[in-house]
Parts: sequence; C-alpha cells; structure tokens
Amino acid sequence: MNGKGKMKITCGTDIIEIERIQKSIEKLGEKFLQTIFTEDEIAYCEARKAQKYQHYAARFAAKEAAFKALSGNLKGGMNWQLFEVKKEKDGKPKLAIKCNVKDLENVDISISHCKQYATANVVATWKESAQFFDSHAHYNDEKFDEDRETVIQQIHNENITKMVCIGYDIESSQFAVKIADQYDFIYATVGISPNDIDNLQIAEIDKIRALAKNNKVVAIGEIGLDYYWNKENKKSQQEFFVKQIELADELDLPIVIHCRDAVMDTLEILKHRINPKKRGIFHCCMLNKELIKEAVKLGFYISFSGNITFKNAKAKEAIEEVPLDKILIETDSPYLTPEPLRGQRNDSQNVKLVAEKIAEIKGLKVEEIAKISYENAERIYQIQNKIYKEPRFKKIKQQK
Repeated sequence: MNGKGKMKITCGTDIIEIERIQKSIEKLGEKFLQTIFTEDEIAYCEARKAQKYQHYAARFAAKEAAFKALSGNLKGGMNWQLFEVKKEKDGKPKLAIKCNVKDLENVDISISHCKQYATANVVATWKESAQFFDSHAHYNDEKFDEDRETVIQQIHNENITKMVCIGYDIESSQFAVKIADQYDFIYATVGISPNDIDNLQIAEIDKIRALAKNNKVVAIGEIGLDYYWNKENKKSQQEFFVKQIELADELDLPIVIHCRDAVMDTLEILKHRINPKKRGIFHCCMLNKELIKEAVKLGFYISFSGNITFKNAKAKEAIEEVPLDKILIETDSPYLTPEPLRGQRNDSQNVKLVAEKIAEIKGLKVEEIAKISYENAERIYQIQNKIYKEPRFKKIKQQK
C-alpha cells in the first residue's frame, strides 16, 4: 500500500423457496406486497399470471442480495422500498436504488428462478477511496481503555490503513509494542519523552533498547525537549535526548521529536552535537517558520496535527514552508482534536481533517495529500523495507 486508492467490490447472494413467498402473499395479502414491493413491481409480477410467484420470489431474493452487498454503506436497517427491480429494454434486470449510497459506482444484478426456487446475485463496485497514514497516535493512552478495540476497528474501516502508536515512557512503550503486535496495520515507536524523565536514571534507556528490537518498532520516540512544562531539568532533558539519538543511530532507526518552547536548544543539539543518521520527524510541529526551515535543511520530516485547524493557528506560512516530500499528517490522538470537533476525544479518523486543511493551503486535492503523506510516512519509518518473519498479527475483520 502506498496511499493510492483501492478498488472495492462487494457481493450479495440470496436463494428463496417460491412456496414461502406464495404462502406469505396468500396469508398477508396487500400488507405483505406493499411492504416488500413497489407498485411497478407488483404490476409487473401480477401481469405474469401463472408465473407471478416466481417473479415475486426473484425480486424478493434480489432485494435481500442487494442489502447484503450494500449494507456496510447503508444507514439504518433493511428498508425493502429502497430497492426496485426493473426490466431494461433488452430484458435484463436492473436494480434501482432510491437513496444516495456514498462512493457507489455501479451495481450489477442477475436473477433467475425455477419451479421451486428463485435466486439473485448482486455485485457492487465502489469508487476508489483515499488511504490515510496517521503517523502519530497514542492508542496506549488510558482514554481508550474502555473501547480501544472498537475504535481501532472503526478507524481501519474509515481507510486509515496505517498508523504508528507512539511510546513516551517505559510503560507506554511496552503497550505500544503490544498493540502493534496485535494489528498488522499498526506500528510502534519506543522512547522516553522530556515530560517523563523525572526520577529516571539514564540506564533506563536500556529498557528502550530491548523493546526496540521488536520488528514492529519503526522509530525511537517520542523524545526531545519541553521547556513549557519543565524548565527546571533542562540538562537532564538534553542528556536523555542525546542518549536516545545515539540509541537510534545504533539501531538504524529514525527519531520522533517532541519540541515545545525549546527550539534553539533542539536545533543546537541536532546541528552541533549529534545529527541522527536516519533523521526523523518533528511531530506536531510548532508553527514556527524558522524552526521548520532549519529542520527541513537538516533532512527532517514535518508532521502536522489538528492544531493547524484552530482559528488562532498561524498555519498557512508554516505549511507553505514544508516541501511536499517532507510533509506528514497525524492526530496525536486522543489529544489535539481538529475543528469542528475540538473538545471531543480525538482518534485517527480525524486525520482526514488535517489533510483537508493542508490541501486547502497547498492548493491540492485531499486525495493528493493523503497519497503524498502516506508515501512519506512509509519512507521515513522504513516500513516498505521491513520483513516480518512470523504471522503474529490479529487480523482486522473487513467491513462487509
């Protein structure tokens, strides 16, 4: 997968005893007919006289098959009147759908009947849909404890087909790896953030080293400097930052940087003390044009999240500064929910809103930003080159 759209085909098949339909019509009469069939269908079937029950049964089977083929994209329960089987001039059946079904491109139908049974097959073809890569999310956060599996299923159904679960201390890194091991479309990073180093010894990084040997781990992070929340331990933050960059170099991994109110020191470390071999990502990058300019010069990728949609955000100049081959999108879920959903718990479905804002500023289509950022994320995380030696993934059930 490289972020391009994928063709989707869904099918539905049904077979029904003609005697069952005949008994229902004889017992319930007009009530049954008007619930299941349109006036035109009733007129057509009644005109078939001795064969009318076969034609009623075939249309009943067609509606059941249509619902099976389209149910994943239909709102509400089964409504028989949504579908009508018509005959074209060439005698072939055609399925008319009396509602708007998102992304539906074409529907083919075939019906047949014999003395005892009627059968129908419906094949639906859907428009290609953009795939999204959420490059930074925290499904290891306690805010997902009550419905984590359900949310992960939902985001996959919404075309978020790759996502990285980010660690920020020992425990969350362990959990990120556990989640990545369960789902084939989720990857993990491991690291100790500047907000989680209190009372830790530098030797704790050995635990990160051990976790990073898991082949679903794609980066060391999030790591960096945060002088907004922590001004008293700047030297300790810098030491952990440098040591974890050294670890990334040792393991041939990129880094994910958390930088808040620490632009000068972050750049000084990257420019003059240690510039990571595999470079990395400025996650939820500060909307600071000079920081972005310098980071891009150093070879880093710039990741934007929901804060670019906030009304007071100075996003335009920052986003314009990033070349397309260095741009990423993220949610930082469950935090930084984009407008117009701000105030709710965030999840990866909302990465589409981030892509929409970037597309608006860059003058591109959302699908183009989805594809570009997808390929960029695969490149920096080295996902295309990773080989998995054992089938240890919990498979996501595909939406029917």
